[in-house]
Amino acid sequence: MAKHTFNAEVTKLLHLMIHSLYSNKEIFLRELISNAADALDKLHLLTLTDEKYKGFGFEPKITITIDVIEKRLIISDNGIGMDEVELVENLGTIAKSGTKSFLENLSGDIKKDAQLIGQFGVGFYSAFMVADKVEVVSKKAGDDKTWIWRSSAEDEFEIDEAVRESQGTDVILYIKKDNEEFLNEYRIKEIVKKYSDHIPYKIFLKIGDKEEQINRASALWKLSKNEIKEEEYKEFYKTISHDNNDPLYWIHTKAEGTLEYTTLFYIPSVRPIDLFRADYEPGVKLYVKNVFIMDDKELLPVYLRFIRGIIDSEDLPLNVSREMLQHNTILAKIKKSSVKKILTELKKLKNHDREKYIKFWELFGKVLKEGLVSDFENRETLLELMLFKTSKSDEYIDFETYIKNMKENQKSIYYLIGEKELKDSPLLDRFKKEEMEVILFNDEIDSFVIPSITEYKEKKLKSVSSTEVDEDFENTKIDDEKYKDLIEAIKKPLKEKVKDIRITSRLVDNPACLVFDKDDPEFQTYIMLKQMGHFDAKEPKAVLEINPEHEVFTKMVLKNDYSLANEVAEVIYNEARVLEGMEIEDAAKFAKSLNTILSKALEK
Repeated sequence: MAKHTFNAEVTKLLHLMIHSLYSNKEIFLRELISNAADALDKLHLLTLTDEKYKGFGFEPKITITIDVIEKRLIISDNGIGMDEVELVENLGTIAKSGTKSFLENLSGDIKKDAQLIGQFGVGFYSAFMVADKVEVVSKKAGDDKTWIWRSSAEDEFEIDEAVRESQGTDVILYIKKDNEEFLNEYRIKEIVKKYSDHIPYKIFLKIGDKEEQINRASALWKLSKNEIKEEEYKEFYKTISHDNNDPLYWIHTKAEGTLEYTTLFYIPSVRPIDLFRADYEPGVKLYVKNVFIMDDKELLPVYLRFIRGIIDSEDLPLNVSREMLQHNTILAKIKKSSVKKILTELKKLKNHDREKYIKFWELFGKVLKEGLVSDFENRETLLELMLFKTSKSDEYIDFETYIKNMKENQKSIYYLIGEKELKDSPLLDRFKKEEMEVILFNDEIDSFVIPSITEYKEKKLKSVSSTEVDEDFENTKIDDEKYKDLIEAIKKPLKEKVKDIRITSRLVDNPACLVFDKDDPEFQTYIMLKQMGHFDAKEPKAVLEINPEHEVFTKMVLKNDYSLANEVAEVIYNEARVLEGMEIEDAAKFAKSLNTILSKALEK
């Protein structure tokens, strides 16, 4: 017998399970049945594709045994099984992607934390919500030895040799006294009916000599829509996603013709915790003729990584490998059609259930935007799906609504990218005066995505922080000669910091603003590059545009007094930076300039 210590993450999980106040303890059975089904999936595929396993007399099934005398509940399968090393790796450590995120998201609120369990493939440990001791007896297919893993959920677990006639796994739960409801025949039937009715393998309930099948064992996605109740769709989602929340929406499609396949896609109602991780877990499983093949990131594009569900093809070979996925024409066609179907359904949702679509957008809009720079084939549809707020509206609108609201003389669609408080930007001065609406983009990804969209429905998109918008306005005639001395005085202390200093008529209430030449990257693009790890990216030099009619400048020009020009230049430049979400370049110098101006003002 060998003793092992749980790693720190498992210890933390076990503590969570043992002390969980989670009211929905019954989900432990869903998790263990799901694990058993995964083990059957793996062996089922091998018996069809691997010569080594084709001789197995394999009739996949899951058996739940109630042992009232010993107060035990046993979940058995005749799947792939585990050897000694796998028992240690799978039940003593958490090596699964996203563990760090899982631990970071533990809040201390046990009810909330317990709901995260299944999302990271650690549902096995939910057994300790109802059991004070758990044993796992397992024999790997093709091996001679059987092993037993046992733990009372303290710091240690032990592994020893055991006896089991055939391959597979028994998970033996010694039920706690206050959880003996889970030794009741009708309670177990109720839970299996609720969560696992459509596991595509037979589930039997055994009590003494009596054994009966207690689930339909039919793949839910293969049934026609009118055979499936809404509650069944929801519970099946929970089984495949390990999410205890109802899905927000689902899309069930059966294609017949040149290609035969079925898809059942779900949109979650909460964000998967690894949504923004490069090592996110794929949420879509590939089946061929009802046989599970794999879950893989290649099944849908990255920008649809929030989707959970099933693709089941009648035309793919059973031995399709991960390497073949990228080059298989059948799968490529299924993927292409699936993407179009998902986007079309989202468009319907947007048009017919705005409240639900807004919830979807707030959850996954940021991810969907990634498709604008990666999926050019569907770009028009993706643009139609976009929602945003504007300088005039705190409610979400789309491009169609924006165009309907455009002023009669408005030539372009205007937008501003930046931090959250964009409505205070001096760049909006002229647009407010002209009563023109400006789209406000403040997601981190916007600075990377939005500049790549040059037009929508033949209307050009223009950034109001670019000099390009000047082309759209009839600028008020400004006597440059009149402000020649002012420009020179302001330019001198800022010559190394800005690309140029110009007089502008775009400002009304503010003294100055920073803009970028239309061929230069904007500041937010620079920030995005830095966040992506391009640490050699250089901050672009902006053009400082000044409002000659602001009293700061009119007084200087009127008096022909530029003695405070250095200090004024420093203050207005940094003020413009702050208003565009940039940092003050030299806080000490800025403070000194501000204090000098204040001191002079107080002398009067």
